[in-house]
Amino acid sequence: MRAARAIAISVILLLTLMPHTISSENDGVVTILEGQSEDSGPFWILFTCKIESCPGMELLIIADGESFHSSDTHHVEWSGMFNETIEWELRGSDSLGPEDFVLKSVSSTDGGIVEEGDLPDIVPSPGQNSEWISIEASSECQLNRCDEQDWEADGVSFTGSLQSSSDDDAILVSGKFGDVVKISGITSKDAIDIELWSRGETKTLIKSISSVGFDNELLDYPGESELWIRVVHSSEGSFSPYELKIVRYEGDKEGPEGGELQNPWEYSYPLFSNSSIESVFRGHISTSDLEGDSILVSAGSKIMVNTICEFSGEISLDVVIHKLGNERDVILEDLDACPEYIQTPKSTTGVEFRMKSEGLTGWSIDVTSHMTGDGILEGDAPDFLWSETGPSEFWTYIKPGPGSISGSLGIGDSVDIHPLEITDENGSLIFIRPEMDSPVTYQIQELNPDSWQILNYTNGSIISIPKGNHAIRVEGLSPILGEVDYEFTILYLGENIPDEGEYRDLSHLFTNFYILIGFLMILPLLVVLWWNRSTILQRHWIARDNKKHDLERLKMLRRRLSESIEDVLISPREIENALGKLGESPWDGILEEWGNPDLRHMTDQIEVCAWRPVGVNFLIIGIRTFEKMWELTAINLNSPEGTSVEIRGVEPSYLCEGGDVFLDSLEPHSRKFLRVSIGGTPSSIELEVSGLVDGEPLAAVPREALLWNEEE
Repeated sequence: MRAARAIAISVILLLTLMPHTISSENDGVVTILEGQSEDSGPFWILFTCKIESCPGMELLIIADGESFHSSDTHHVEWSGMFNETIEWELRGSDSLGPEDFVLKSVSSTDGGIVEEGDLPDIVPSPGQNSEWISIEASSECQLNRCDEQDWEADGVSFTGSLQSSSDDDAILVSGKFGDVVKISGITSKDAIDIELWSRGETKTLIKSISSVGFDNELLDYPGESELWIRVVHSSEGSFSPYELKIVRYEGDKEGPEGGELQNPWEYSYPLFSNSSIESVFRGHISTSDLEGDSILVSAGSKIMVNTICEFSGEISLDVVIHKLGNERDVILEDLDACPEYIQTPKSTTGVEFRMKSEGLTGWSIDVTSHMTGDGILEGDAPDFLWSETGPSEFWTYIKPGPGSISGSLGIGDSVDIHPLEITDENGSLIFIRPEMDSPVTYQIQELNPDSWQILNYTNGSIISIPKGNHAIRVEGLSPILGEVDYEFTILYLGENIPDEGEYRDLSHLFTNFYILIGFLMILPLLVVLWWNRSTILQRHWIARDNKKHDLERLKMLRRRLSESIEDVLISPREIENALGKLGESPWDGILEEWGNPDLRHMTDQIEVCAWRPVGVNFLIIGIRTFEKMWELTAINLNSPEGTSVEIRGVEPSYLCEGGDVFLDSLEPHSRKFLRVSIGGTPSSIELEVSGLVDGEPLAAVPREALLWNEEE
């Protein structure tokens, strides 16, 4: 019934409405529906009253200029052949409307095949040859190459007629072994049977189908034989037009590049859902296809994938997750239906559906994801910078220019790496502009194109970065207690064109002038120094004595801290006392005695220094505050390459978690020194101090990293 109604609707759309050419209103009888067709061939039309009675119902037909009339209160119909044009008009009481009738019809359609001469009554015997009509119904609608509308309209419509109860039609369907044939949309004036035959060395009846209650039928194309369809009257009947649709799915054109669809997936790329084509993938498993079919659908990391599947027969389904590095994990096995949803793990690039069936089965899989990814990636952005193999071919690069990039971090997801592509031949000048206030830091990382090591980076400030593939690193400020959204724009300042101007040194022309002006400028200073020479010399000796005393004190503290490294039995209290006295010492004197820090960073609110004594696995970290108090202060140690940094101990004792040391509050104009023991094997260490200043989050992040395990 569904097929008959669908064909009836299609006939209404194909028949062009026309002005009243047959009759006009008279005595309360009006024209309810009318139309015409110019596709010659068999024609049948039936109107059935949906209500108890339809007074005045009559059908007027003009076929090739000849008029016909049928009237009844329950149903009216006409069938026959026409060569040029046919016009029809349904009339009835003015109390009736189109909704009171059900239309069924058979008519030739554009693109369909019409029986032009009488077909064989029976399937020809083996060895008998003639110019029989052959239906070529090959379909292009496999996988996601067609949308829903094209899929429903796919196939070839055949329109024919049985002239009498003794007339039967045999039709040849082209194809080959491994193909799947679908028969649907059977509509006829009288009840008919569809016999399916194979014709090779022998002639065999495969199956007989009645048009009553028929929906559709799938069958395998017979091996080394021809497929014939024979249309016969199921009972005594007269002239009976009929219509059926045939579509053939070729087994050697299933794959995205042609050929048979293999199980498991053999292509190096996935299929894309939610594309401009269609997110529903369709196919068939023939009885001879023992390995079955598989499809690999693109999917991102850490997203929810919704699936809707339909199978016409029994199925055995495996679900396989594809990851970066060509890893494959079977997460579900031997299912008879799809799961409602699939939660993809970290590093996912696709979801593969592997299907097997012991019999002929049609399948459709609808794969959609309603979650947005980080930036323009599908799913979560990678947490680590790629290794020597380079960025994955599944990642999409961002480029400098208009348009913001957004994403989110959360618990267990503190870092996002966005691949960046620079196309200017001489490199580009770029910087990052945050589009929202978020507790995150941004880094633009220049990478070596061969080893993918970090050559240079900035905290989002202007950088000249060469042509090639690089990275944007987004990291959340610890601690991360929930989801953190971020959004930024990579602003493009133009190509970094080198200045090739010619310069000449003309400073020798002004040598005498520079000497004269310099002498005149320092002359007042020389006079003042001569007048105050006694006071200056006295202050110099006093300052030298104080400085000598301070240096001796700092040397003693340094020696005590060094002894604590060399397994000398010194209590933790003595180490804490040494660090406390170090914090009471002059800052400049510490820098002079301890030498240049291995890592140093200063802002308007804080100065951070770090020393690593030779041959040890700990850092001496000094922090000096300025005008403002720092609250909820924390130190974070991490590695830009992603290797974990383990904190094995802190002196004085503070609360530690992962790579974080929590210092609580730092008073204005205070100094604090820590000794932090480091574990793990990081190649470099980044230091970050964060906290609240006047209630606002603030972070101090040195531009450079501290080299730690250079030999590795």
